Amino acid sequence: MTEPRNNGAGVEFISTTKRFVSPTGVVMTAIRDVSLVIDSGEFCAVVGPTGCGKSTTLTLAAGLDQPSDGAVRVGGKPVIGITRSAGFVFQTDALLPWKSVLANVALGPTFRGVAKKQAQAMARDWLQVVGLAGFENHYPHQLSGGMRKRVALAAALMNEPSILLMDEPFSALDVQTRAIMSNELLSMWERTKPSVLFVTHDLEEAIALADKVAVMTAGPGTVKAVFEVDLPRPRGAVQEIRFQPRFLELYQQIWEALREEVTRAYSRTIAQGAAA
Repeated sequence: MTEPRNNGAGVEFISTTKRFVSPTGVVMTAIRDVSLVIDSGEFCAVVGPTGCGKSTTLTLAAGLDQPSDGAVRVGGKPVIGITRSAGFVFQTDALLPWKSVLANVALGPTFRGVAKKQAQAMARDWLQVVGLAGFENHYPHQLSGGMRKRVALAAALMNEPSILLMDEPFSALDVQTRAIMSNELLSMWERTKPSVLFVTHDLEEAIALADKVAVMTAGPGTVKAVFEVDLPRPRGAVQEIRFQPRFLELYQQIWEALREEVTRAYSRTIAQGAAA
């Protein structure tokens, strides 16, 4: 059995709105009045149509940007500047191509002042965890896509972040590798239990991984509904979870909420194309 999550909020969006000014001076609203709470140690997936502002929630939680209205809190404190307790896993590889696998994974502790020898020892331990022992001296271009994702996960999780922000991290992988990486992610998440905000377009992936799924409306996005995923943990292989009756029930319920927003976003795109 897994340990119960800590009480308190890991990440809070409080009536959060974010507006951007385009190069032509037009004000664009990415998200509007978003209210969402991710408890400490909770895994929350966010789904919604393209352009609804899912990734904007990640940048605000990371402190890479500030809300136009409302607030974002991490660990109960307002986000001002970079959130040092957060780890970020991007859609594309964020590895330094001129550094070895070992050096990439050891970067975090090194930046925090950990001695090089100790940082590398920590990195070796995590490479063992993700099944990459023996690849320490390889470079990113010498690895498969799935292996590079394992390196990125090791680099993010070895710092033991209290918040893990993930922006469609497996979208570029083939179906088989994606399933393997989902299993790897759950296994590694169980070790340290950070709060996770996981953005994805894949509803099956969201249900298989998360404690709850937030559905966002067509842009400017707001939270339309939040569904609790009451599948027991540990989940086991995500490939098998998808055949459980409760999984199928959840999928149907969440898809009903999501389908309307996907249709609305698609119709809007068609109309804009016709008017151009």
